[in-house]
Amino acid sequence: MTDRVFKMQRISKKLFVITVSLAALFLALGCSGGGESSDSQANTSQAATSAITVPIFDAQDIDGKWHNAEEWLGKKPVVINFWGTWCPPCRREIPDLVKLYDEYKAKGVELVSIAVNDSPNKVKEYAAVNSMSWVLLMGEDQILIDYKATTGIPTTIFIDKEGNEVTRFIGMRDYQTLKTGFDAIL
Repeated sequence: MTDRVFKMQRISKKLFVITVSLAALFLALGCSGGGESSDSQANTSQAATSAITVPIFDAQDIDGKWHNAEEWLGKKPVVINFWGTWCPPCRREIPDLVKLYDEYKAKGVELVSIAVNDSPNKVKEYAAVNSMSWVLLMGEDQILIDYKATTGIPTTIFIDKEGNEVTRFIGMRDYQTLKTGFDAIL
């Protein structure tokens, strides 16, 4: 009986080590520092009644109010930025997004940041300190899956006013590179 308990403990320890290792690997891959880029024209299909070709989602903002993506998608150019307050490359990209939003909001571009694995309070604090005056939503895993944004964050997706994905960047980008995405959806 003691031998059996000892074997079970070893198996439990091995499973624990494997689980922790996989979690660490996912975390390391989950916050991409750049290097990778993807200019994608692939779209996810929607219901036949909608001309929008990107996924529609519901998400809460940092104040707990629910929003539906159809508030913006198919009505104006939209930039969706998956990010997190805990992600250094995401934080480095924010000042450039602030500048670009200030330049492009008058042209009708909506910026929607979706915080991943974060808390509304942390996002609210970070946004206040960094002048993030656009739509800030809390991300659900399903939104990342639907948008194929599981490779790494930040991921920034540029959607034209018809609701078609024009391009995306995986990993941190500088002002000039992000600007090309903003220009592409006008």
